Amino acid sequence: MSRVYKLLFFFVFLFNQGWTQTNIPPELVAIGDQIYCPLSQINIVTDFDIIDPDDVELDILKILISEGYLEGEDVLTLVGSHPNIVATWDAVKGKLTLEGVANAPMLYTDVINAVKSVVFNSLSVAVSGEKVFTITIGPAEYLPLTGHYYEFVPDKASIWTNAKFATEAKNYYGLQGYLATILSPEEAQLTGELASGLAWIGGSEASNIGTWQWETGPEAGTVFWEGNHNGSTPNFANWMAGEPRTSPFSEHFAAITKLGNLGEWDNIPRSGSQTGGPFEVKGYVIEYGGMPNDPLVKILGETKIAVPKIDSIVEGARCGSGSVQLEAIPSAGDIHWFTSLTGGRFLGSGTVLNTPVISTTTTFYALAAPAGCFEGIRIPVVATVNEVPSVQPLVVLTNCDEDGASDGFTDFNLNEANSFIVNGNTSDFSFTYYLSYNDADNKVNAINAAPFNNNTASTVYARVESIHGCYRVSTVNLQVSTSSLPAGYMQELELCDEDRIIDGIKVFDLSQASAAFINEFPAGQNLSVRYFRNAYDAQFGQNEILPQSRYMNETPFSQVLYVRIQSDDNGACFGYGPYLRLTVHPRPEFEVEQSEIFCLNNQQPVTLFTFNAKGNYTYQWLDSSKNIISNLPTATVSMGGQYTVIGTSNNGCESFPITITVNESASAIITNDDVTVESLSNNNTITINPDNLGIGDYEFSLDNSSGPYQSTPVFTNVSAGNHIVYTKDINGCGVSEFEVFIMGFPRFFTPNGDGYNDTWNIIGLSTEFSGNSSVSIYDRYGNLIKQLNPWGAGWDGLRKGRELMATDYWFVAQLIENSGTTKIVRGHFSLIR
Repeated sequence: MSRVYKLLFFFVFLFNQGWTQTNIPPELVAIGDQIYCPLSQINIVTDFDIIDPDDVELDILKILISEGYLEGEDVLTLVGSHPNIVATWDAVKGKLTLEGVANAPMLYTDVINAVKSVVFNSLSVAVSGEKVFTITIGPAEYLPLTGHYYEFVPDKASIWTNAKFATEAKNYYGLQGYLATILSPEEAQLTGELASGLAWIGGSEASNIGTWQWETGPEAGTVFWEGNHNGSTPNFANWMAGEPRTSPFSEHFAAITKLGNLGEWDNIPRSGSQTGGPFEVKGYVIEYGGMPNDPLVKILGETKIAVPKIDSIVEGARCGSGSVQLEAIPSAGDIHWFTSLTGGRFLGSGTVLNTPVISTTTTFYALAAPAGCFEGIRIPVVATVNEVPSVQPLVVLTNCDEDGASDGFTDFNLNEANSFIVNGNTSDFSFTYYLSYNDADNKVNAINAAPFNNNTASTVYARVESIHGCYRVSTVNLQVSTSSLPAGYMQELELCDEDRIIDGIKVFDLSQASAAFINEFPAGQNLSVRYFRNAYDAQFGQNEILPQSRYMNETPFSQVLYVRIQSDDNGACFGYGPYLRLTVHPRPEFEVEQSEIFCLNNQQPVTLFTFNAKGNYTYQWLDSSKNIISNLPTATVSMGGQYTVIGTSNNGCESFPITITVNESASAIITNDDVTVESLSNNNTITINPDNLGIGDYEFSLDNSSGPYQSTPVFTNVSAGNHIVYTKDINGCGVSEFEVFIMGFPRFFTPNGDGYNDTWNIIGLSTEFSGNSSVSIYDRYGNLIKQLNPWGAGWDGLRKGRELMATDYWFVAQLIENSGTTKIVRGHFSLIR
């Protein structure tokens, strides 16, 4: 394979002040910029050398695919015989390590020959881009991102401060060592891979608790964390979950941990902890590079190979069959052209391909590769063949001469010819019109398609162009005809406004009128009827109302549309004008009372009636069984139920059905079973049970038929004596009354002859008690003073004609019901003088 684009990587060595010839570090020289053919092997260098004035051997050399590495695809291999060298490939890191047999030092001559024999190979045919190889010597790992070297030093149970001093006492080919300062995810990844366990790094909060900063290296003094595990960072930090934590064990120092994700940190005490356990410090990570007095050393070299790829393509297109020009630009190497993705016919090399003659869209394939290499990924490049529009070469467009002057000239909308030119669907094309064929062919001096008067020209030229710019030209002849519909001709479509909103708006099927229009003309002419909102649109055939079956009138209740009758064969106009009226008749409107009451106790019929009608309507009344009960504005009913009325206008439009509910009701029927009386108590009450009074809705009054009435059927603090409870049906079906007796006795009496409270007796005794009832009065000593008839005049405070003293007296009433049951009532009262 030829080697092109070779680049010499040379390294300038700067002597650090105070150095002598005996401590000059070796210098690597690698030459190797090359182009790679996929599925082949290529040496990573074309030349390599180690320049070292004072040494002839080394312990280790590493080759890293530092840029463009794809794990599982890219491989570095040492080929040939090298008996003194062992090569180890690390597929995870993309690194090939060269060491001496049994860890013996390697002679420079053996190392140089081995590096020249290292080859790169990719297992993927799709490999592309650049692969950069970094060659380093010594045990430390190199990180291209920082240009620094990193080394893990085992030192079990070491103290952080001791580790800090130990690292600062070391150098790597003259580069000052320090505890690693980790500033990026890449550094965290590398140092985590190096550490065999818990390992010190250069972070601490010892100088200011709660503020973590780097104490080592060129970043010394840089803050990288504030606070505990809920803190924040102005820079990069990689704490394990829950760290750094506040601890009583002075955990003020940072270390790489193996307990979390790779490369995460923990905060631990200065001396570590748990000897032998997971928190035992296993050593520390040294970083070399970046210090102010470091020399510029060249202990690494870089080479590069390029896998050609296609950076850009330019696809081509044309109208109709022919050759198409395609282009592909490579990143390096040549472009080879093929007819298929694999195999196929080779068409030639070069960035530009003029395809063979094609009549349909075809995909070709371009491959970027070094000269003589035909392996790799082929990229599709499409050559598009766009269809040239198919048009009628000549069409005739006819319009009606209805502009007010019968001179054979009128305005046209040339776009009316579009569908005739392309025989149907016009959405795939654009149409422009011209006065000459040459103007149409060159797309210059286009004219307005509407309005265009045939007085300017009777022939125009249409350029029909697809979205891809492909076109043809058609000739359009303009002809003028006269209308055949008589003056004042009008058809009407009528609908009722039966929807919920009376707005005079309805959806019309305009096509229902079309047959009547066509019948005005001789048969066999293939005519169609089109509808428009105004005369201008009808004249030019634009803004047609579509679909005809779903037009909602735009003027409430009445609207006139313009109608255009034309030939479907050539567009000839047979007339247009304001020929169709759309009429929306209003729905009947009237009112009724929504409910009425029918009283069962008087059986008086109820008259239902309509009022506030907005027109002269006929009516139909229906009962709940849909039987017609009246055809008048009123209906008389003699039972409860739901009744419906529908009004119909002279135009046959019906109202919404209106339902009237006639509720049945009746006056109350009260019996003794419905009344509960609590008497001879401190709170005499009368309670009416409303459940059995009747079907009405009732309210109640005591001793006054005029009210006030209450909805609660309970009366409290009722005085002793005879009372009347009035029950009124709130629906107006009458008032019922019921007599109630409340038994009681006065709490005191004053027998002074003034006519008020002069005697004492039981009061409110009803006829349910017999005349054998009696009342006995006793003094405080139990002596019988008087025996009374409950229906008599009562006791006047005398005993054997002598006034008794003012004091309290007791009574026992023996009340015998007509049924024979005896009721005993006891109490006391006061005689006051």
